[in-house]
Amino acid sequence: MFKLSYNQITRTVSRSITTSSILRNATAATAATATTTIPKSSCPAGTVLNLKVRKNGDEPVALEDSEYPEWLWGMLDKAQVDETLKKTDIMKWRRKQLRKANTNTIKNNNFLTQM
Repeated sequence: MFKLSYNQITRTVSRSITTSSILRNATAATAATATTTIPKSSCPAGTVLNLKVRKNGDEPVALEDSEYPEWLWGMLDKAQVDETLKKTDIMKWRRKQLRKANTNTIKNNNFLTQM
């Protein structure tokens, strides 16, 4: 007789449903209008950053906010980075979501075993 545990059944069902619905909705995704505001740098221009990345020579110095590329300021907003990844590569985004879910499941199971 063929037996499956409850976890095996729910994991299989939830993955097939969520993956198919995400792939189906990927073509119908709408672009969300986001207001982009450039955040102010945390240190003024000319400040020595003390990163200790070079063995010899001068330490890196902070630049003016306008001297940094525009995409750099977008990296601070995780929701925007996640949305961009979803629009450009849906499978990579989905793998990232599954990895997060699996990590949370493992952490939850480890927590429950300690009780």
